[in-house]
Amino acid sequence: MDSTPHMIFLQRAVSVLMAVLITACTTDSNPKTNPPGKQENGRTTETESVKQGGAMKFSIKPPQSWLWSHDIAPDNIDDVLMPGMHLTRLSSYGTGTNRRFAAIVYREAGIAGHYLRDVTAAELDSKIAATNARPVSISAAETNDQARFTLALQQGSEPETKVLTGLDEAGLSQLTNGRQRVADLAVYVDGGTRKYAAIVEERPGPSLIFTRVTAKELDAQLRKHTVTPVRIRGFSEDGTRYFTAVAEHLDVGKWTWYDEIDGDAVAGKLESNNAYPFDLEAYRTTQGVRYTVIMYRDRN
Repeated sequence: MDSTPHMIFLQRAVSVLMAVLITACTTDSNPKTNPPGKQENGRTTETESVKQGGAMKFSIKPPQSWLWSHDIAPDNIDDVLMPGMHLTRLSSYGTGTNRRFAAIVYREAGIAGHYLRDVTAAELDSKIAATNARPVSISAAETNDQARFTLALQQGSEPETKVLTGLDEAGLSQLTNGRQRVADLAVYVDGGTRKYAAIVEERPGPSLIFTRVTAKELDAQLRKHTVTPVRIRGFSEDGTRYFTAVAEHLDVGKWTWYDEIDGDAVAGKLESNNAYPFDLEAYRTTQGVRYTVIMYRDRN
């Protein structure tokens, strides 16, 4: 299998030099926005945001530029880090020689990033402390019959964060309050039991967590609470696809999310929605690699 990362890159002012440096990429230009509520097929989930009112909303600025990449071999993660860019999401999928990563990389002024790959739960605290950085993304995989975690980190200690593992649904749901939020989560199986790992961040404005819901149920909860999804993790049980999601009151304009789409569809949806990727989860199916992705509208 070709281990060269496949990248999609967007930048409003792309220099000739940057265009030469980035290979196997397409540039999103003149994108169109899909009509609200449009679904491509019964296995693709898309939800448009509704007007939010009443609750305090936090603003998120689009990155200066971004890329998303997939089919990254474990030893080639550094290859997707262009100068001045940092990882915001690193998702592990596949096993053995077919193990690969998908990534979201942003360019944002003043932010430096790091990553840790395949760290055991017992090693997490010491490994994170040694980087002098705070975790912003977590992904889990089973390696050598043991759960191991891959993290993207950003330089600095603020806001204060901690990583918790071995959580059940009840434990995950209890992590949010008026002083802290769940910044990211991972779903994994340990000893035959489904568990969660979470990055908890000290920051006002709690997250809302929806556990083990179908796509239809998740859509209904997002509308009911007029919130924006920030993380969506899926898993299958007895032929049914379920999701656990984190949502917040955010001022991001239009947003949309999809599940069970391939890499070409991810690129097409980003372009047609004039959007940038905020969250991405990759997973293997019998039909190939598929993605769960949250997109926020790019600049107006």
